[in-house]
Amino acid sequence: MESRLIDKLKLQYLPVAFLMMDEKPADVLEAREGVWTCVVPFFRAAAKGKMVVFSRKTTTCLGGKVGMGFGNAYMNFPGGIEYFLSAGKEGFREGEGYIKTPELAKDFVDNLPITDIPSEYVVLKPVTQVNPESETPVLVSFYVNMDQLSALTVLANYNSPGIDRVRIPFGAGCQSLFILPLDESKKETPKAVVGLLDVTVRPMVDKNYVSFTVPYQMFLEMEQNISGSFLEKENWSRVRERITE
Repeated sequence: MESRLIDKLKLQYLPVAFLMMDEKPADVLEAREGVWTCVVPFFRAAAKGKMVVFSRKTTTCLGGKVGMGFGNAYMNFPGGIEYFLSAGKEGFREGEGYIKTPELAKDFVDNLPITDIPSEYVVLKPVTQVNPESETPVLVSFYVNMDQLSALTVLANYNSPGIDRVRIPFGAGCQSLFILPLDESKKETPKAVVGLLDVTVRPMVDKNYVSFTVPYQMFLEMEQNISGSFLEKENWSRVRERITE
């Protein structure tokens, strides 16, 4: 599949397609079963051209299981996830301090669109490797700097009423990549999700880079809306010139 946005935005990393599959493709990058790994470095690998797969068995991080749609693994969190996200609990790991109280942390978890997807695998691959005749991604995620984020935000609103076609929800890095935008994809007017703002994962990503994830149909919309838009005009050209390869 071609993407004109790669050139128009001068992307250093390829847009990543998320697909739900019941059969694992060959020659994929996958975590080893029983070894703790984070979702985010694998996402970056996909943005660099690799094909990556997640499954219930190999996604060992409990937050990662939730983030990738493999059910409510938080139920098994030692000491309670609400304490880990907030003030901690005696005898267990120190709290992260991301939410002030365990009660507010429980409310956060209760409001997450936790889901158990019907597929065995979540496969990530560059959109340039997607065959649109036989594959239909559920999401497409861009890994972008601030200038590129500005362009995607404008383009997301370009052919839409209102002013808020993009949202920045609080959540874990993996949640912002998958279950939060997946939930948006089920809505009549879905929104893009800006993510990877989780302080825990910031050391794993490039400085000044974030993710911008949209439902697949919204991605196609944005590709179709390039012609005649600001992306072909002088204001964007001046910004584009300062983006380094």
